[in-house]
Amino acid sequence: MNRECAIAVREQFKIQGKTDCVELARQLGLSVREVESQGFDGALVRSASEMKGIIYVKRTMREQTRKRFTIAHEIGHFILHGEQSLSCGSTEIEAWKGDQSNPERQADEFASELLLPSVEVLNQIGSQWPSFQLVGTIADHFGVSLTATARKYCDVAPQDCAAVWSVDGIIRWMHPSSHFNHWIAVGEKLGVDSFAAKAFAGNVIPQEMQEVAAEEWISSNWFVDNAVIWEQTIPMPHYRGCLSLLWAKRQIENRPTEEDELLQELDPDAFTLRRKNWPK
Repeated sequence: MNRECAIAVREQFKIQGKTDCVELARQLGLSVREVESQGFDGALVRSASEMKGIIYVKRTMREQTRKRFTIAHEIGHFILHGEQSLSCGSTEIEAWKGDQSNPERQADEFASELLLPSVEVLNQIGSQWPSFQLVGTIADHFGVSLTATARKYCDVAPQDCAAVWSVDGIIRWMHPSSHFNHWIAVGEKLGVDSFAAKAFAGNVIPQEMQEVAAEEWISSNWFVDNAVIWEQTIPMPHYRGCLSLLWAKRQIENRPTEEDELLQELDPDAFTLRRKNWPK
């Protein structure tokens, strides 16, 4: 529903390509003001009597892309939620926290689709393989952060891929494509031979997608022989973090089917004279 609302807004205001957030806010009856703030990155104050209001944005935010996403996030609150005033801190905007009932998550999803329309992003991808070079080109085209674009990329890309954010060597979140069915343990340490772990250790890492052992990222009991995953990692020292793009280019796991699992649970002697349990 959140994405559908953003699609409807783009259609109603005939937005193509990069969204002019300030102009869109104006057309919706919202003025945007940059202010000094210690307590929030973005805030919405809605008129009690009319469909209009003010969006306040923290002036000293580091990236322009972050400011744009913040404005889009507050527009999302204005359209989706009825609260008269809302303030959102740095840990609430572009964080995608909580389930679908979380208003901050809903505003993030609205902002993502408003700034990165899925159909247009998919057209940009075309038949190209996953890489941060491609994600960066899309981010520049739409004026959105690399992190938000990597997540959107995984939403629409046809390949088995996932975006992963880690801080101080710990995986904080992962965002898989619909085809990526492998388990990455959020909250756990990075595999020591992953490129992300090497970046945190201060080592030089490849600037292109390269293979690493799948076990450096994925927890599984069903790896195929010599299972590998493709990884490209971008260090972000200002945030003490690394953003990684993973691609399961080839088969990684050979999981048993439900029938196989049921058979494994059966006692081979259950139907012979050697059976241990007999009906009473």
